[in-house]
Amino acid sequence: MAPRDPRYRPHRAILWIVYFALIAGSIGAVVVSAARHLSGPHRPPATGALPTRTALRICVDELAALQREQGERAWRLGAEIGARGAPAAFDAWSRDWERRVADLSDRCRLDAPEPDPRGGGGREELARARDAVLALHRAYRVQFDRFGQEGAELAIAAGEALDAARRAVIAGP
Repeated sequence: MAPRDPRYRPHRAILWIVYFALIAGSIGAVVVSAARHLSGPHRPPATGALPTRTALRICVDELAALQREQGERAWRLGAEIGARGAPAAFDAWSRDWERRVADLSDRCRLDAPEPDPRGGGGREELARARDAVLALHRAYRVQFDRFGQEGAELAIAAGEALDAARRAVIAGP
């Protein structure tokens, strides 16, 4: 191997520095992008007065409605799982549902650190109920994702085979 020309040593050093800077910048961009994606959208802290008891009753009703919707969606998912667009539709619904729960949490100030000066409260209990509903939602998502990885192809193949059998029976001999 021929010796390197010493006149180009400063240029090589600069190119190595640029090379490592580009690699470090690329890795940094990937890490920042992944961290932003995993942390979800930034929500500014809720400000203003704590909700009244009447407002908390409305919050309880809204959380109960979100819980019912989640249960209905879980039952409906069993019938939809063989369809081609089912995973994307469930994911879109799931993200929208989580956003609505987060909006409810903000409106009802469920994560506000200050105690209710009027006494009685109910906000802490509602926050625990919200956490339980979200824990159930995470369990549904885990099961759905696991099924999507392990058995979605089987469900799609079964649905397509059933459709082919239905067409063959209807068409007749």
